[in-house]
Amino acid sequence: MLLSALRDWARDSPTTAVPGIARSIIRFVVSVIPDPDHEDTADTLEVLRDARLSVAHAVHSVPDAHR
Repeated sequence: MLLSALRDWARDSPTTAVPGIARSIIRFVVSVIPDPDHEDTADTLEVLRDARLSVAHAVHSVPDAHR
């Protein structure tokens, strides 16, 4: 059900889907596997998300990258 909802969100609203889905995953991971030694787990995951989004955007913007 969740994957279906995420797929629909990505299809119907791609502009908001990527960052929204990333934030949802971050919240889930933080609530399920928090690291008690590092209170900044969410901040770290957000930095990783932003880095991956930058890479994805760079790759996506290369002509013929998705062939």
